[in-house]
Amino acid sequence: MNLQFLEELCDELLQSECERSAILAALSDAALQDAYVDVLHQFGLELVIGVDEQSSWMSDLLVIGSNQGPIHASQAAFYAILVEMGRRSVDRPDGEEERRGGDK
Repeated sequence: MNLQFLEELCDELLQSECERSAILAALSDAALQDAYVDVLHQFGLELVIGVDEQSSWMSDLLVIGSNQGPIHASQAAFYAILVEMGRRSVDRPDGEEERRGGDK
């Protein structure tokens, strides 16, 4: 996955008539698992950037006050990948289903 893929996916998800991502549907199961890992890493990087640029603690909560657009875009892409994986019954590469007692 590259940033162009992520941008195209986010642009597709912003369309109001988008119920299922054609971009994700075109991926093989293995490529979908790779996208899961890549987008999860990107999501983490965007969070770290936001924390580094502007953040503060309120009680026991960390409030991130910067980089909101990329954080939300990565989050939306990640959830879209999770939905597609669920539709296809594709296991997460991190084995999360097994730890939670999933069907497989």
